[in-house]
Amino acid sequence: MSVGGANIADRNIITVLAVDMVGSTRHIAACDPDEAQAFLDQWLDHIRSSVERLGGQIVHYAGDGGIAIFGWPTAYEDHADRACIAAWDIQSHSQSTGPRGDPVNFRVGLHSGLVGLRIGGKNAIARFDVAGATVHVAAKLQQEAAAGEIRVSAETAKLCRSPLGLTAHKTTSGIADRVIEAYTLNARPDDVDHNEIASRYQNPIVNRVDEFAALRELLPRPGGKSCSVTLLGEPGIGKSRLATAVMTEALTSDVRCCVFYGGVQKRATAFAAARTLVGDMLAANSSSSDEHIREALAELHVEAGDRRKLEALFIAGKASSRQRLTDNTQTQIARALVNAFLALALDRPTLLLIEDLQWIDPESRHFLKLLARASTPKPLCILLTGRPESSDQSMEIADSLIHLQPLSRACMEALGRQLWPKTRSPTVFARAIDRADGVPFVLEEFLRSADATNATSEHSLPQSVESVIHARLQRLSPRLKAFVQTLSLLGDEVEIQLATTVLGVDVGELLTALFELARFAFVHPLAGNSVRFRHQIIAEACANTIPRGRRLEIHQAAVQAIIRRYPNLDGRYEQLAFHAEEAGDADAALGYLWEAAVEARRNAAASSLSLIYDRALKLIERLGEAAEEKYVDFGRMSFASMLQLGEFKKVNMHLPRTLELARRQGRIAHVCSVQSQLGMVYWFEGRYEEGLQITSEGLRTARALKSTALIFSNQTIMANVLHSMGHVHRAIAAMDELNEMLTGELETARLGTPAGPKCTVLAFRSWFMNATGQYAEALGFALRALEIAVREQDSYGQVLARITMGRNLLMLHRNDQAVECLSIAREIVERNGYDASKANLTGAMATALARTGQAHQAVDLIDAFMESGTHLRTGQIELCLLYAGYAEALVRDGKSERGLSALDDALSIARTIRNPWLIVECLGLRVRLLAEAKPGTARVAEDLAEMHAICDQFGIVAWDGSRLAV
Repeated sequence: MSVGGANIADRNIITVLAVDMVGSTRHIAACDPDEAQAFLDQWLDHIRSSVERLGGQIVHYAGDGGIAIFGWPTAYEDHADRACIAAWDIQSHSQSTGPRGDPVNFRVGLHSGLVGLRIGGKNAIARFDVAGATVHVAAKLQQEAAAGEIRVSAETAKLCRSPLGLTAHKTTSGIADRVIEAYTLNARPDDVDHNEIASRYQNPIVNRVDEFAALRELLPRPGGKSCSVTLLGEPGIGKSRLATAVMTEALTSDVRCCVFYGGVQKRATAFAAARTLVGDMLAANSSSSDEHIREALAELHVEAGDRRKLEALFIAGKASSRQRLTDNTQTQIARALVNAFLALALDRPTLLLIEDLQWIDPESRHFLKLLARASTPKPLCILLTGRPESSDQSMEIADSLIHLQPLSRACMEALGRQLWPKTRSPTVFARAIDRADGVPFVLEEFLRSADATNATSEHSLPQSVESVIHARLQRLSPRLKAFVQTLSLLGDEVEIQLATTVLGVDVGELLTALFELARFAFVHPLAGNSVRFRHQIIAEACANTIPRGRRLEIHQAAVQAIIRRYPNLDGRYEQLAFHAEEAGDADAALGYLWEAAVEARRNAAASSLSLIYDRALKLIERLGEAAEEKYVDFGRMSFASMLQLGEFKKVNMHLPRTLELARRQGRIAHVCSVQSQLGMVYWFEGRYEEGLQITSEGLRTARALKSTALIFSNQTIMANVLHSMGHVHRAIAAMDELNEMLTGELETARLGTPAGPKCTVLAFRSWFMNATGQYAEALGFALRALEIAVREQDSYGQVLARITMGRNLLMLHRNDQAVECLSIAREIVERNGYDASKANLTGAMATALARTGQAHQAVDLIDAFMESGTHLRTGQIELCLLYAGYAEALVRDGKSERGLSALDDALSIARTIRNPWLIVECLGLRVRLLAEAKPGTARVAEDLAEMHAICDQFGIVAWDGSRLAV
């Protein structure tokens, strides 16, 4: 680093030594000034020589003591050991005395941590500035130490690679509400060996014989089977190294290998992984022309419908890419990508490696789930790597899971010997093995960079590991260091063209730098059009060394580079939002998140949209009142998707405030829209009085606005609420009123519901008529709804119509037809990912199967559905009907006690939400099941009496009421 007029700033983990002479005033009180100065100079020279001999640097003198630092600007991974040795040497002065014969003693405090550092100065005189709490903690420990004592913080003790003789203090120190655990150093640590060890970055570290053998057996081979497997383990455990070894093995045979690396900046970018995998094979990157992509898609052997979906995903500015959420579901888009991938890749056995599943967007995980279950022309092996927190997601995709445990001590020793010759200190080596705790990466990092003594720490990003990486970074040339720091802020994996633009260099210069960085094991050797860090820990540690001002500059440059480099920003808005936020431009970040949300909605990516909403909320909170309009806008866009995901709690948390702000802002249409959404939440949760009140208000506003869409949304929800409250005839009248309104183009216009409006009205009317006993007439309405849905190719409308049609067929004892009708609905639901309707449909299907002699199959169906957890994200009515279907299936499968218990659950839900029609349905079912399982029980008469009372009160007709009465 140069010195002079310029200030050079940095951030590093170092060790700070604070020292002070005890009673210096007493020593020099009676001395001549020259004698006093000579006395102090003697001991300051002693302190300085003790510090500098161990590679430290005095950065501040204060009378009879000062502050020293170890680990910067000269890089030492063992800076904590060096500071402890220096502290001991300061105290070791053969019982010297002062001018008056009093013993000379020092107090020393040591603490390690992240600090801000700067070299500056004038007239070629260097000045070192050190800032941060680490300095104050060291000074606090020094002040509290006794004469002749060295007080060491727990952080410094953990960083030391040599064993320390320590005595713990009964009481801990405190500074700025922070508790400091401290020890007394009782003996001089071993001297540091200054000999360098050459880094051997290319040595293998896997040592996973059994796991590798298991994966070799799963590699795709001609005539073999497809499979999917997850390598799960903590950071640094060796997942990527093992996956790379498997990939290398596959490349020796005629196997196609495809790879995608998950990244934190794209975890909510819909279909990021799937789009990249398919796009790379189509040669459809950001710089490809629309015509080039059209030509590639035209040659792709997929159905026309899939081709249209792919065009909407890959082609910028195409009109059809602005399709509404209801036009294409997440599953439809994912399935189109699956079919494209199979057509492009599966002309031979294929290995697909997906790294870091925890950073893969939800929609791409859905793509992988479908891909893993697809029928493939050639064997396909999907190999996933992920951290423990991704285990649930991996189980949805993979057939099997290999959980990588920490390596045994024998394996760790074998691994360590690749980097640490037997001629080096065995004590140091053993200490490194102990501290590594079975994690290969941690051991590799210390032994690779060791001067002599190595070990690790117990942090989420271990401070000792981070300290080692900081020291390795410090050893790079200033230019290489600046390169790797910048890359660390751009992501774990960085596209070459983005890196060149941000760094302001040409490709040749960058490639030369990347070659050096790969040699020093910061990044992987270049493959393809992007560079990837060897480990996320390295990127995180490097990023942590960049001062705030420089970080802002890099993120600002990244925003400008992305905008300049990529004319089509689809798939990059989340990345832009990340950099804009880190650059301190919350307004711009919020704008980019809005575009990301629009893209997610366009791609039916409900899960990603929910994640984007969460990120937007944090920015909105930071921006305060100025962003309140955006709060309303994001809510309106996201709530319907969140309801599809069953996130009622989250929607409930934000809908009321959204409504309040929309009113305050005078956005009447927004108010009306939110009222219908809030009404839907109340209906799902069984809060019918509130639902009726809010939708009635919304309907009055919608009529005043003369908005057909808002009238339709509020009145449809209001009708469902009325039906749930037992006001069946009012609900039917509301549907009839909408039916009269929906003529001409309005029959099929998109009015904010997943299905067409006319189909929706007819299907709900049919559903409501179940409570009136008019089953044949109700079936007629369902058939009309189905006819419209089929004609308009309205998949969701078909499901809606078939569910109510199936229920009516069951009421008419046409059970075989009900099974056929509902089976088709299930196929549509599975094909398109309509999760919101699954609980109701599964309950109806179980009932139909139970009544056609297939009760055991019905039980298995519901057991599998409940195991998926989807029933936890649905409305109370749907849950009640699911349990009712489960009850009938269990009883008819000979499991009477379990069946009646399930029916008690269904009835409990119906009573809790006070839904008269559901209560009557459950009571009638219990009467029938008790008559079969426990004939003669007194409960039958009680249930019949309650059922008839409710029917009389609300005008409801119980199914097979006359037979039940007998």
